[in-house]
Amino acid sequence: MSGEASIDNGNYRPSEPYVLSVDVGTSSIKLGCVSLEGRLIWWDRERILAHQHDRDRWYPQTWLRVLQIMLDRLPRVLSGGIAAVAVSGHGPTVVPVDEAGEPLSHALMWLDTHEAIPTGGESYFLPKVAWFRDAHPHLFERTRLFLSCPEYIMYFLTGEAVTIAQSEEFARYVWTPDQIEAAGLARELFAPFVSIGRRVGVVSARAGRFLGLPENVPVVAAGHDFLISLLGTKTVVPGRTCDRAGTSEGINHCSATPVTDPQIRCLPHVVPGLYNVAGILSSTGRLFEWFRGISGQEGLPYDQMLNEIRRVAHRTEKPWFFPSIHQGAAWEFSRGMFIELGAQHGTAEMGRAVVDSIGFAVREAVEILGEHGCRIESLMACGGQAKNAVWNQMKSDIVGVPIEVPEVEDAELVGDACAAFTGLGEFGDVVEAAEALVRVKQRYEPSHEEYERYTSSYHTYRELYARFRDALVGCDSD
Repeated sequence: MSGEASIDNGNYRPSEPYVLSVDVGTSSIKLGCVSLEGRLIWWDRERILAHQHDRDRWYPQTWLRVLQIMLDRLPRVLSGGIAAVAVSGHGPTVVPVDEAGEPLSHALMWLDTHEAIPTGGESYFLPKVAWFRDAHPHLFERTRLFLSCPEYIMYFLTGEAVTIAQSEEFARYVWTPDQIEAAGLARELFAPFVSIGRRVGVVSARAGRFLGLPENVPVVAAGHDFLISLLGTKTVVPGRTCDRAGTSEGINHCSATPVTDPQIRCLPHVVPGLYNVAGILSSTGRLFEWFRGISGQEGLPYDQMLNEIRRVAHRTEKPWFFPSIHQGAAWEFSRGMFIELGAQHGTAEMGRAVVDSIGFAVREAVEILGEHGCRIESLMACGGQAKNAVWNQMKSDIVGVPIEVPEVEDAELVGDACAAFTGLGEFGDVVEAAEALVRVKQRYEPSHEEYERYTSSYHTYRELYARFRDALVGCDSD
C-alpha cells in the first residue's frame, strides 16, 4: 500500500466546516475534505489491490483497515472541522454480515461472475445473494443482512443498516419485495431504503476509536459511485454528459426521458424524474495499466508515455488491439488481443493500438447515444484518466467534442459532499449543491485536422474488427 496525501495549506481556515468524503474504488480508496465552497482541502489515496486474486476474494475488513491507516494521516489542523461523513463505493457489490455486523465471507464484488439468476426482476444485487445462498448454505443461515459496499461502511460507522436508493423507480434495480419473494429470500435480510442526502446516524464510539474520528459526527447517505459521480460533474441537467473513467469507464448522459435499446444502459438518474443513459466500457483503466506492466513502463510518467504513443503517425503500419467483447455501446476490455503485430513494432506502436482502441470505444458510445436522441456536445471528464492532459486532448481529438475537466477530478468526493451538505441543510437539494460546488478548470478543444485523421483510422478499425469478429463466430460454429 502507498499513500498519496496532499493538503491545500494556502486556503484552509482552521475549523472551516467540511465534509469528509470517502470513496471506495475497486483498486484504491480516496479520501477528501471538501469545503462548502467545493474546494478540496485535503486529499489522500491508498492503493488496496495489487493482484488479481485479491479482487476475486476481497475481504470487507480490509476497507476498514485501509481507512484507519489513511485517517491516521489526516492533519491535526483539520481534526475539528468535520461537519459530516459521506461514503460512496462500487456496486453492485454485496457484503453478507452476521448478527454482530461482522462480514461472513469475502465481498461478492461487482465484477464477480458468480450469480444465480432468480425470477422476477431487474435487480443487480439479488443474483449475487441467491448464488451465495446456494453456494454457502451454512454461512447463509448465519447471515443477518446483505449490504452494499458503502452501506457496509456506514453500518460500521453508525450501527444503522440502510439500503440507498434515490427513488422508488431505482429500487427495482436494487430489490423490491416482489423480487425478494420470487427469489425465495426473506425480506428481513434487506435493510430499509433511504434516499441520497438522508442523515443515517452518527459516528459511534466504537467506530470513532477504531478510525480516529470524533464521535457523534453525522453520517449522510451517498451511495454507489457511478451515481455520485453525476453530482460531482454537474451532470444533473438534461443534455449534460460525463465520461467517468477509472478502472472501468462509462459515458453517462442525463436525459429527461428513458431510452430503451439493448445497445445502451438506461437507469433512473440520481435526480428523481431524470435518466442516466450510458455506454459502458468495462476495464479500460485496467487495460492501460496492464499494458504499462507488460511493456515495463510502470515507472514512466503517464504524460511521457502518451506523448511517445501520440508521435506514432496515423498512417504508420501498426498493430490493432481488439476487445474481447463488443456489443453496441458495451465494450469489454478485460481480455483482448493484438492483430497484425510484427517484429518491427515496439512499445509505442503497441501502446498506440491500445489507446486507439479505448478512444474508438468512447467515440462509438457517443455516436450510439446520439442516434437515440442523446446529443453530446461536450464531455465532463472525471476519474483517474481525467488527470492526464495528453489523454484528455487525444480523447477530444478522437471523439470530436470538447473535453472539460472539473477542479476536483475525483468527482465522487465532491458528489459525496453534495449529498452531505444537502443532508445538513446547506442546500435545498443535490442539484443545487452540484451547481454550487462543481467548477470547470480546463477545457480541451478538438483539433479539426487530428479529428479527420482519427476518423479515417476509426472507420478502418471498425471494419477490421467486424471481419475479425465474424471470422471468430464462424470458427465457433464449425
